[in-house]
Amino acid sequence: MRNGITTAALAALAAAAAVSTAQAQTPPPPVTQPMSGAPEIRDGQQRFKMRGRFQYDVTSSDWDDNAEQGSRSYVRRAFIGAQGRFTDHWRYKIDFVLNPGAAEAGAATGATLRLCQDNLTAAIVQRAACIAGETDRGPIVTAVAGGAAGADDVAVDDAYLEYAGDFFSFVIGENNVTAPLEDRTSSLDIPFIERSSVINTFGYGRAAGAALLTNGANWMAAVGVYGDSLNNQDNNFNNDEASQVSGRFTWAPIFENSPESYTLLHIGLTARQRYNGDDSATRYRTRPQNGRGNRYIDAGSGLAGQGDTTYGVELAGQWNSVGFTAEYHTLEGDTAAGVNFDFDGYYVDAYWSLTGEPRVYRGNTGSFGPIVPRHGMNEGGFGHLMLSARYDYVDLSDPAGSSTSAGEQSAHAIGLDWIPVDHVRFKLNYALSEMDRANPAQADIDAEVISLRTQFDF
Repeated sequence: MRNGITTAALAALAAAAAVSTAQAQTPPPPVTQPMSGAPEIRDGQQRFKMRGRFQYDVTSSDWDDNAEQGSRSYVRRAFIGAQGRFTDHWRYKIDFVLNPGAAEAGAATGATLRLCQDNLTAAIVQRAACIAGETDRGPIVTAVAGGAAGADDVAVDDAYLEYAGDFFSFVIGENNVTAPLEDRTSSLDIPFIERSSVINTFGYGRAAGAALLTNGANWMAAVGVYGDSLNNQDNNFNNDEASQVSGRFTWAPIFENSPESYTLLHIGLTARQRYNGDDSATRYRTRPQNGRGNRYIDAGSGLAGQGDTTYGVELAGQWNSVGFTAEYHTLEGDTAAGVNFDFDGYYVDAYWSLTGEPRVYRGNTGSFGPIVPRHGMNEGGFGHLMLSARYDYVDLSDPAGSSTSAGEQSAHAIGLDWIPVDHVRFKLNYALSEMDRANPAQADIDAEVISLRTQFDF
């Protein structure tokens, strides 16, 4: 009997050891080479990869009226996030925006709120002070305003779930699937440090919503329905938030890519109808080719719109190392008081790759991607070098007399980009902006801005 128990125990231990050995020998999910600068973990159909970017700017401004006459340095963008997929069809992407300078944006102010309970219904509300018929349950929250800029320490950039079919994709969450060419192209890959005045002024960017995309190798079409951005404050639940319907179509009738040549012709159309709901009206104003500082041309708070409609056309071309991008956008809107306004703007960028690498075009999204140096410094080469030129214009002067700061702004800019190794980039820009206010009593001034950016991503 004892021998039988001993034999059974040894057999059980042997079986357990075999299972343990088998589990120990099971290989971990493989880590592949980077898809975009960082290792990607793969396990069956699943994929996971960390993402990040950092852009640090140093600027020097010289305005005629001395409104800005100095040098500053700041973190322009700092992202950390992840992307991947659960299956071949279900994918996700989320990027958190870190804003190190948010706490220093201005002096903080606060107001202590009280927790007030209704004596009849026992309902609890938050007030600055309780009213008759309520019991004060004490202070609960100190509401702090983050200063002049009002920026959040942490926000989101992309944050969406995607179902990718054979000929279409459905995206839900914070995204910019229907945005115009320059906004659809990552800030890592645009020729200049800042996007054009018309893109910034007309409020293109990401918002929370749902978009349907269909595409081919050299075309795409998308339509989206959006609400507010996920970064706006969660309050006023008794009101309707801002909403918009937008669409975009692009086609590259010429798109030839081979080791010997690169030829491209891109055509695009965009449209957007936006309504502010019960949120604050939209403000239209612009900076002179700078990501921070004053906005001398401003349509004014009196001309803030309750809704607007925009239309845009895109054109891009490239022949080997030489190329250009151009967009024109027009906006029509009205205020709550029924005042109509009409703005427009455009930009033209031309660029030349001194080391020969063309900008990479993605026909299925109608956008440009990163440039990879043919001979990086890690391979004994110099990396990629690109020279760019820009003309930029936006007109915020209609209707006449709407604001003392309304007017138009034009800018000439040149830029030099150096990519010593893949995922590292240095950008040097010089811009001369002419800011002309429509009111003859207001001065027309010029602004010179020199900017240097250091950036990397993974």
